[in-house]
Amino acid sequence: MIKVPEVKVRFSDLLTRLGYLKFRTRVNKRIVILMEDLLNFAQKLIRPKVMIAFENIELTKNEIFFENGYKIKSSDVAAMLKNSFKAYGITATIGNMLEYRRKKFSQNGNIFNALILDTIGSIAVEETIKLVNLQIKNYEKKNNNILTKRYSPGYGDWTLEFNKHLLDWIGANCIGIELNECYQMSPEKSISALIGVEKL
Repeated sequence: MIKVPEVKVRFSDLLTRLGYLKFRTRVNKRIVILMEDLLNFAQKLIRPKVMIAFENIELTKNEIFFENGYKIKSSDVAAMLKNSFKAYGITATIGNMLEYRRKKFSQNGNIFNALILDTIGSIAVEETIKLVNLQIKNYEKKNNNILTKRYSPGYGDWTLEFNKHLLDWIGANCIGIELNECYQMSPEKSISALIGVEKL
């Protein structure tokens, strides 16, 4: 597990995620106050945790071989990593406290509050992995390396069932991330991804 900077969700990002158009959508003042209160409440429930792994890699047209024996079979991932000599695996979560409160709101019929908390959680976990991505980028930049884009199981031909192998390699269980029989991560607000490293 690595140290994660404090994750703050901005009210403007919440509005954007909910579909409000800046300078074009007027939000009822009472709704604004309610959303601000929910944002302050949710902020106290966010517990970001991250695990990373990295290894040198070798590639063929549709396979990626890691030093420890882990292997990915995907032409889409191989294409993304075609110029990479190393890869990072990242998994991030904000924990299950916010998810628990969201479910309570939903069970009590308070769908608005549940929706706002769910949206805040989505923003928070994305912000968490972005912050870690930036840390890795800055570290690799010192070594004259650049990063590829992030790529996650579920995209292209790298289907969701392969997430189990990725999470096992990263050690996601150390921060409490598990998969159910449908390959969905728990806590729900969790992300896993692969990033390649290339020479400048």
